[in-house]
Amino acid sequence: MPAARSTRRQPRTKPKPKAPVHDSGFSTPSLDRALAVLQCLGGHPQGLTLSEIAEALKLSVNFVYRVTQSLVSHGYLVRDAEKRFSVGSAMLKLCQPVIDDVPLTEAALPAMRWLSDQTGEAAHLGILSGSEGIVLERVIGRAMIKFYVERGTRFPLHTSGPGKVMLAFTPEAERDEIITGMKFERFQPWTISSRKDFLKCLDLVRAQGYAVDAGEHLEGHNCLAAPIFDAEGHAIASLWITGPSQRLSEERMLKLAPVVKQAGHMATAALNPRAVAR
Repeated sequence: MPAARSTRRQPRTKPKPKAPVHDSGFSTPSLDRALAVLQCLGGHPQGLTLSEIAEALKLSVNFVYRVTQSLVSHGYLVRDAEKRFSVGSAMLKLCQPVIDDVPLTEAALPAMRWLSDQTGEAAHLGILSGSEGIVLERVIGRAMIKFYVERGTRFPLHTSGPGKVMLAFTPEAERDEIITGMKFERFQPWTISSRKDFLKCLDLVRAQGYAVDAGEHLEGHNCLAAPIFDAEGHAIASLWITGPSQRLSEERMLKLAPVVKQAGHMATAALNPRAVAR
């Protein structure tokens, strides 16, 4: 999993310089730049200031100000007390599956709240997005020291519980295409770093119906995930909990696995009663 947030402020990473804004060729420069702002912020879930966005995209602060104000008014961006902008709920809603007019987040929230109540940990909802995962929603747990991941955060698939469990229940051809685009970056000595080892891991995940991340991305941060299924029994999303390894130990994750799987079944049934939960 990506680095979870504690109650302490996480250090911000400076945006990497980007190439000039892509020109679509359809005489829509303002739209091209506005989309570039959204794309830029999509890669920085911790948020960026006006000047940081302008610097990253080589745009004027005045233009970025007008664009961000408009996007905030429509809910596509939010601004925090430190005047940093990040992706808003309206933008994330565009990414989520909708089945029989029921949005994924709407169907999954009751199961997420139940899961957080049962475990005391933060519960999250995410989907596949290319060769990465993306967090759509989270319910913060009741523990004194809280660990959670912000909405809009992208995470690698090979190191995360949700990434593993979604790929384990993805149709083989689609799964293989996604894996082909993965880099298998090694974050820890025990991080899975090859396609062969990852496929073995997915076989185990498919057999047990859940997946874990035992500090494979960031040491000391663990997570436990289960799939949400579509009508054909393929993973459409994942629910998971995350917490510090001292509290969410590998032994405790094993005990909580049936609870997380039950939350996945609840969300599956709420999204589509015809879905097949394995």
